[in-house]
Amino acid sequence: MTSKKMTTGIIIGLLIIAGLLFSLFRKSPKGQKSTTNTTNPTTVDQNIPDSAIGFGYKCMWFAVKTRDQQKLISLLKIKNTSNCNWKVGIDKAYKGSIFITPTIDGWTLTCGLGLPAGDSKESISGIKKILKTLSKEFGEAQFFCTQRVVEYHCWMRATKGQVTRVYSYLGERGENIAIEGEPTDFEKKYKLVNTFSDETKDEKYFDSKDLVTPDEEFLMKVAEHWSIDPSQLEKRNDLSPSLGLIGQR
Repeated sequence: MTSKKMTTGIIIGLLIIAGLLFSLFRKSPKGQKSTTNTTNPTTVDQNIPDSAIGFGYKCMWFAVKTRDQQKLISLLKIKNTSNCNWKVGIDKAYKGSIFITPTIDGWTLTCGLGLPAGDSKESISGIKKILKTLSKEFGEAQFFCTQRVVEYHCWMRATKGQVTRVYSYLGERGENIAIEGEPTDFEKKYKLVNTFSDETKDEKYFDSKDLVTPDEEFLMKVAEHWSIDPSQLEKRNDLSPSLGLIGQR
């Protein structure tokens, strides 16, 4: 009996260990996109420079042609700023704060859920005013927002105080919120959905094989051709560990 009990105990112990190992090493669901690594940001010292972390999905950001972070902060009315590395900065940006990245290729990116979303005519109007101010000061400024849940995608661009391009599409309703200005060279390669056009009167409009309905990946390509695709920053080996800034608006 004693031998049987020992054997049973060993088997139960092995099963418990196997279960623990499975829970530790099981993979995340397929298709899930991550913008941060698995380190707990609360245990990270935000004052220690670190490598760039990709972001952009389910978020919004400004891309401004400047190295003057303090002037940018002032114009965007960001308050309570302090030095912050990428790990903590991106994590907080997705929780309502605003992260101002170190300058990359002459561009400074300002991201976070504390920024306006541009998901309505009123919000787009407000962002246009911001872009005019920023581009008048720095020469060029851009805005991007993408939310996969409702398939909302928006990109905007201004140069020298004038908004030159606005494209905003809400897939949940299958309609554009706003389209302004001429498509840029990259956009001209595609037939983007335009629900303001006369073509949409044709019931077969959305069946066209060459019609492009924008998604988050398309928006990232626009960002790449206009300035920087932030979702690819982790792949860049030319960016030294550095600090950005964190704040609120």
